[in-house]
Amino acid sequence: MRWCGPYAVALAIAVPPAARATDDASIGLALSAALPADGHSDLLLIERMSGQTAPRVFGATRTTAAPGAIKAALLDPANYRALIPALDGTAVVEPGQRAPRIDWDLDVPLFDLSGRIAPHERPDGVTLELVDGDLAPGRIIFSIAAQPGGGSTLIIDAQLDFKRSSWLLRHIMARSPAGEPAVLAAAAYVALRATALRAEHPAGTSAWRPTGPPGTSRLPDPALLVGESLAPLRARGALALVTRGRTERLGGVAIGIGLHGAAAPLLQKLQDPTTWTAFPGWRTVRVRSGSNGPGAQVEDNLPLVDFDATWTADPGSAPRWTVTAGASDGTSSRWAGRRPAPGRPSPP
Repeated sequence: MRWCGPYAVALAIAVPPAARATDDASIGLALSAALPADGHSDLLLIERMSGQTAPRVFGATRTTAAPGAIKAALLDPANYRALIPALDGTAVVEPGQRAPRIDWDLDVPLFDLSGRIAPHERPDGVTLELVDGDLAPGRIIFSIAAQPGGGSTLIIDAQLDFKRSSWLLRHIMARSPAGEPAVLAAAAYVALRATALRAEHPAGTSAWRPTGPPGTSRLPDPALLVGESLAPLRARGALALVTRGRTERLGGVAIGIGLHGAAAPLLQKLQDPTTWTAFPGWRTVRVRSGSNGPGAQVEDNLPLVDFDATWTADPGSAPRWTVTAGASDGTSSRWAGRRPAPGRPSPP
């Protein structure tokens, strides 16, 4: 088994089957231990779906907030509008109870959702259990670890039923077997960083937003994803490295997914733009010649969004393309191959 993924890509050999028994607590610890020291990088594990089980995502980030501030952001419903601005309202049900339940209503055009959650404080964090309504049954587990030099590491473990959501989300997710995990990964990452930012800016009346202009996007180095310490996690699904700029705007994403068989033939195919029609939502791909190799004019068929783009090949030997026209102008994508640390044999 090897690893491959979009944006910046890692190829790796699978770990022994025994590594698949990694328990949930050690997943968060492994992600937090592997976080780069720059303070502007986050890690996600998107587990493979099995059968009818709802998708599951783990994530880790660093924050300057103390554990108490993070708990306060999650336990006080008054903070929820600052965490999720689209929340139309929250109402505490049975407020005198030890563990009150909270009704919530998310008001986004074509994405109206509602339900009930039950927050539970734990010694090391907070659990938000979705007990009724959309996305239920499900739970979001936040675990917090204080750092010796100040601040905290925040870990999220999310499992939600996105089949119980809006018709538009279901329509989009149905285009790919990876649709549900992808939606959960996006939601879990937003929840992870929104919680960290709210804990860092507790006095704000609304959600904290970047004020600086967007910087230049950068493709993260995927070498971290093939490190030996993350080998047990690679056996469970896709790993993602997300980088943020100094203004907290998105910098880039590197994703690694497992593949059976040799990676070279797949990488060769991906250099041919005619194969890109395999990507969900890419309706037509018209090859365009360029001085650095073939690119493509892409038209999407996703509802209510515009991902039409002109992809132009970049200079150099690595297969890399940049959007030179379209709504996502400036976006870069490349494919690469890397082997993990030695000493990890492939399973039979």
